[in-house]
Amino acid sequence: MNDDLGPIEHASPGMAVSVMPRGESGGSHGQGVLEANRRFSVYVTTSERTWRPGDEVVLACGAMGRRVAALARFRDYGEGLAIFFRQSPWRPFDRRLLERYRVQLSATLGDGGELVPVTVTDISMGGAAVLVAATPGAARISLRITTASGEMVLPAGVAGGHAEEAGTVLHLRFEDVTPESALVLETLVGSLGAGLAAGLASAAA
Repeated sequence: MNDDLGPIEHASPGMAVSVMPRGESGGSHGQGVLEANRRFSVYVTTSERTWRPGDEVVLACGAMGRRVAALARFRDYGEGLAIFFRQSPWRPFDRRLLERYRVQLSATLGDGGELVPVTVTDISMGGAAVLVAATPGAARISLRITTASGEMVLPAGVAGGHAEEAGTVLHLRFEDVTPESALVLETLVGSLGAGLAAGLASAAA
């Protein structure tokens, strides 16, 4: 659990819900009302049908100033409902979940076979940019990062890329991240956001 992002909260049926895409995950913003919150399944009453299975989002509930949020992945539509799989606890809403942070992290990238070393140059809850010596041939790959909070395995699709003098930078979009890896990622992103905020406060002092 990441204490930097606040205590675990609860979302109640009847709350207004905002659905926001994460990082480079694509998808659309949307609105609705929380119908039910059953274990890891979140049911949102909405007439909008703008999401595709696998879209990674942030669900934010409640009135401004008292909002709680959770990471989630869109699963399916029901009758008048959008159904999401919740990937993190409900916490006080923090826009750090949507930000990208510049980093220099050693990691490995692979498609189930050989793992190759890469450098992560920026990361968010929805995706990452990685510097590689050679472009992988597989459309779906997994990024493995070890942090002080544990190891995370982040399945991803390649959303794009560009050449640099040091190699190729791939833009990855995370897909089907497990709740366990999502919590490690949440801790990393939260610590990056807290460090940036502390640096800005020191500079302003």
